Amino acid sequence: MKWIVVGAGSAGCVVARRLVDAGHHVVIVEAGPALRPTTMSPAIDGADSFEALASPGRVHTGLIARRSQAGERTPYLRGRGEGGSSAVNSMVALRGDAQLYESWGWTDTGAMFERVLVPIERPRRSEIGRVARLLLDADDRARPAPLTRRAGRRITTAEAYLWPVLPALTTMPDAPVDRVEFDGSGAAVGVRLADGTRVDADAVAVCSGAIHTPAILLRSGLTDRGVGTGLSDHPAAALTLQLRDPSGASGLTTSVLLDLDPLQLLPVDHLGDAAPPDLAVLLVALMRPQSASGTVRLASDDPSDHPLVDLDLLADDRDVERLCDGVAVALELLRSPPFDASVNALFIDDVGTSDAALDSRSAIADWLRRRGADYVHASSSMAGALGDHGRVRGHERLVVADASAFPSIPNVNTHLPTMMLAERFVQEWIDTDARRSA
Repeated sequence: MKWIVVGAGSAGCVVARRLVDAGHHVVIVEAGPALRPTTMSPAIDGADSFEALASPGRVHTGLIARRSQAGERTPYLRGRGEGGSSAVNSMVALRGDAQLYESWGWTDTGAMFERVLVPIERPRRSEIGRVARLLLDADDRARPAPLTRRAGRRITTAEAYLWPVLPALTTMPDAPVDRVEFDGSGAAVGVRLADGTRVDADAVAVCSGAIHTPAILLRSGLTDRGVGTGLSDHPAAALTLQLRDPSGASGLTTSVLLDLDPLQLLPVDHLGDAAPPDLAVLLVALMRPQSASGTVRLASDDPSDHPLVDLDLLADDRDVERLCDGVAVALELLRSPPFDASVNALFIDDVGTSDAALDSRSAIADWLRRRGADYVHASSSMAGALGDHGRVRGHERLVVADASAFPSIPNVNTHLPTMMLAERFVQEWIDTDARRSA
């Protein structure tokens, strides 16, 4: 059986590998560049996610999103090319709440996490960054973060899943997909690329992420109201620290986190070569948001046009209240002796506004609505259009496996759960094909 897998990111690499392992002919089509052992960039292979993000072709340049109804449209970073976001993210690897998955009817997630081939290790003590060390000193609940690395090297999904089976795969990098092609009954029979080329197949798995999967399917003529709706992300607040000692502005971007479920505090130890070396960030994120009313819509039918993304974060007042709680916790930590001795000033935006503006809870809430951030964890924008295991309702031989398919956003950074989802979905597709063939 011939499969086309659209997208070679956190989910697509998993899907392609498991289909190859099951004996299927797989063509993996990716909008961005290839990632191979012989051409691996030191930036992607290294510790600094800002350097990885700056690698040519590795993000969707020009993609913007509105975070909240009162916010402006600003860039929204999504990984691009083989490996997807796993090649440029901060590598945090958390499983999430098993009870949440069970509430979706996913009772096998423990076994599916064990199938994930990307390794996980904690950072070495010598790698823990300057703000991360302050957080460890200020709160004994903070812990070194598990990262998708082996022996200090980033391991992408391309390396873990695709490289061992490259001879058995047909790979098509730098080949953006316009739309899925259907026969008269509505069954998927292939894809059409942005340059007009048609690639035929017996089945199509769309794994292009929570922004680009619904965009492809909208261009394909899917009219189900669930396509591109229910978009979620983890709303966040960024507190920018000006440190007294500017040294140490390199290495791992993130090495420690503080889990205060439903809140997460994440120190970002430096902001890349383009930023002053004395700046860092303490990010406060709400990991169990109630808001799930974001949308992905088409700007036009031209596949070169980025979709219109409205995250609609903080639409639910309960999210504002919980994130206000998180900011209050962070501000209290920043007044503790470790931070007080090391932080020269604290800013709440990129134009130097002092934290003195956050002089009341209502001021914090107003700031969050106007200047609130996201965690770049787009999720759930296809859940309303899918049946079990990512099957697109009304279209045979068309499935989805990526973060767009989560029934709701996981309560952790989404990279590891997305690989688990892909392992879970593709195993069921393989088992179903085997039963039909028996």
